[in-house]
Amino acid sequence: MIIRNVTMDDLNHFVELYVDAYRGYEEYAERTVKDIKRYFRWLYKRDKNGFFVGEIREPVGFAACDTNWISPFEGRRIAELHELFVKTEFKGKGIASKLLERAIQYGRSKGLSTMGLWVGEKNEPAKRFYKKHGFVERGRWGVWIRMVRKI
Repeated sequence: MIIRNVTMDDLNHFVELYVDAYRGYEEYAERTVKDIKRYFRWLYKRDKNGFFVGEIREPVGFAACDTNWISPFEGRRIAELHELFVKTEFKGKGIASKLLERAIQYGRSKGLSTMGLWVGEKNEPAKRFYKKHGFVERGRWGVWIRMVRKI
């Protein structure tokens, strides 16, 4: 697998994989193609150098790390992981771990020491994944769980 920076040409693959990855967790996702495309553009504008795609002949996963994020919860600038997902048929092959590690490396390269994220309260597989990678729960807001770790 190669990991590279996202380009605007990745928009349609992002939409396809996003819909696939959030199947069963739609309550935490954008619901229309228009909104998913708007979300992609927002991620790209926030920090395009921290927006990654993993490819095995074609895109199989995405990660979006925003190093311009000022977190009101941590009270400072941190690396915020806005998105991390892998195409269903490629789950369990270490792709998400590699994308997460790239995002962590990116956050460190910007001089940041903390990464934060939000995960849906019922998304047990994602919560287990993040805990396995050193994230700890730090609070709740509605249906969302706040998780952070030192990087």
